[in-house]
Amino acid sequence: MAFLDLSTAQKKMRNLRENGELIPVRFGFHTWNQYDKGRYLMGSRKCTLLLGGEPNHGKSQVTNELVMQMIEKHGFKVAIFTTESGDVEKVFSQFCGYYMGKPYTKLRPDGKPNHYAMTDAEADEAEYFMLQHLYVFKQDRKNTKYQTLENIYAELARAEDFYNIKFDSLVIDPIYDVDDFEPKADEVLRVLNRINLEAEESNRFDIVVNHVSETAKTVDKNGNRKKLLALADEFYGGKNNNRKAMLQVLVHRPIPNDDPEAGEIVKENQTNIHILKVKPEGIAKWGVYPIYYDWKSRRYYEMFEDENNRFKQQFASCTKFFDRRPDEEINIKTITASPQEAFNNEDYEQDDDGFPF
Repeated sequence: MAFLDLSTAQKKMRNLRENGELIPVRFGFHTWNQYDKGRYLMGSRKCTLLLGGEPNHGKSQVTNELVMQMIEKHGFKVAIFTTESGDVEKVFSQFCGYYMGKPYTKLRPDGKPNHYAMTDAEADEAEYFMLQHLYVFKQDRKNTKYQTLENIYAELARAEDFYNIKFDSLVIDPIYDVDDFEPKADEVLRVLNRINLEAEESNRFDIVVNHVSETAKTVDKNGNRKKLLALADEFYGGKNNNRKAMLQVLVHRPIPNDDPEAGEIVKENQTNIHILKVKPEGIAKWGVYPIYYDWKSRRYYEMFEDENNRFKQQFASCTKFFDRRPDEEINIKTITASPQEAFNNEDYEQDDDGFPF
């Protein structure tokens, strides 16, 4: 019978009454947890985050930051479907670097020693840590049925059985590389409905990454062309992205500005997280949340004034290197190895791993 009376749901209702509707997945940034100031951004189990942005604005880099914080802060087991970060071994080495805040590889592409690299002991520690938490989907580009949404979920269940685990999060980056996804209204509706249902029934907090469509351009007073910020219904595939999204955010790298008379100060390494949709209620507060990229660790940090009006810049509280000071100002001319060389990331797409921004 489809229509039920209250008695069939009363037990679950009482649980909601006592524990609230959300099963919070909080992140480690102080500025994302300022509930008394009405500024907060978090995830929740049984919920999906739809994250989008223009090319070269850091979608995957921000997604990887969220993955690391879920692992570091909550001990999550995370499954990643990604087609933009290279082979499986490269993805794992990348995340080992995120954990230590240092590059994994000992050599630069030119064969010279990488003086930024982690030690052997640190590599052992990072590998062991990621072994407990991260699982990467091995691609098969020759089999068009292998990377369908249906098979991704089948492989997810197969991995849970094989490793005797339960995943806390599935990350799909990007959704348009799922073989049976097409940017048509009915397909977006089908795919997002399925993704939301899977997250709810499996008690996961899942993340889906998407591009935004081409946005309008304007010309500023200096004659420079610039794009307008994408709206919630301008994600690749149209309006159903916004209609079916739960928590929806836009990742945007604003144009740097160091002249107060020209407008708000914007750092060269700044990335803004714009809240476009909030569902369920209470998972985030509308607004813009700036974070800043540290090229040495390839992680993000935040800047704020504490309750004593002291200026702070710090990594997320859950990071292993929380006490390390982020390098806010970088003089590229004094660096003997480029960031690309130091981190051996020439095989990764420039979309999300390049420096500067």
